[in-house]
Amino acid sequence: MPFFLERGGENNPLEVQRWQYFLRKNNVTQTGAIDGQFGMKTEEATKIFQLQHSRPTTGKFDEATLQVAQGLGYTVRPDNFYSNKTGSNFPPKPTNLESPSNADRNAALGCFRFVQLPLGNRADKDEVVPKDSCDHTIPDWRNANIVDLPIPQMKFVTGFSGIMRCHRLVAPHLLLLFARWEELDLLHLLWHYDGDYNPRYKRGQSPGNGGHGLKQSNQVSALSNHAFGSAFDVNERDNQFTKEPARCPRRGCVRELVEPANELGFYWGGHFSEGSQDGMHFEFAKF
Repeated sequence: MPFFLERGGENNPLEVQRWQYFLRKNNVTQTGAIDGQFGMKTEEATKIFQLQHSRPTTGKFDEATLQVAQGLGYTVRPDNFYSNKTGSNFPPKPTNLESPSNADRNAALGCFRFVQLPLGNRADKDEVVPKDSCDHTIPDWRNANIVDLPIPQMKFVTGFSGIMRCHRLVAPHLLLLFARWEELDLLHLLWHYDGDYNPRYKRGQSPGNGGHGLKQSNQVSALSNHAFGSAFDVNERDNQFTKEPARCPRRGCVRELVEPANELGFYWGGHFSEGSQDGMHFEFAKF
């Protein structure tokens, strides 16, 4: 039996996200945010969809509405679809991929020199300021390597500006990743965008409030992968740093995204060690 949805009902949040994404994809903009909540906006958008297709305007995602949607490409999941996906061990940790070492990312993406300003001069408490390359051949490492990458698959995601800032060498892999997620009909799982390139230390590992002079990235393992432009964050509100990542089928759960990402060389922060789990975080790792 498929999932049916209605305002005030015992809805599956991820299936509400799927329906909201489908409505937005079919130009029913009254849906609002893809937030997993079947509220007044989603009810109104459902009625509009029903009117457009000459179905009773119940405002519910019912059998008649599902039949029309399915004919337009809507993916129908049986109501036991999540039964083997609700645990903390889903998905399994990959055996052939791990978070990149500092040596790996510096060798692949380029070593850079950087400083850290005093705390009062930082926009982000862990911010650093990249300078030149470590061999001095590139006067502005950031300008030479960080690019603006359009990701059309993210156009309905709250907080996304239209482009992702990333390392030029990681950009082709990101395009493959989002194309694969689209192919698997998983884009409804992305509801909030929370960051990409950010030159900074890992959270909680900034040396201190006073800042410091020039250092080299190949000598400082505490830099975040965001500082190299090889990581991005999604659904932070439901996957806060150090907390257990949202389990399926709760809103914001990204666990279904992980195995396809692993196949394309991306490691998930939800597989970091206990106490440093980062369920919002995906980083390119297969250098």
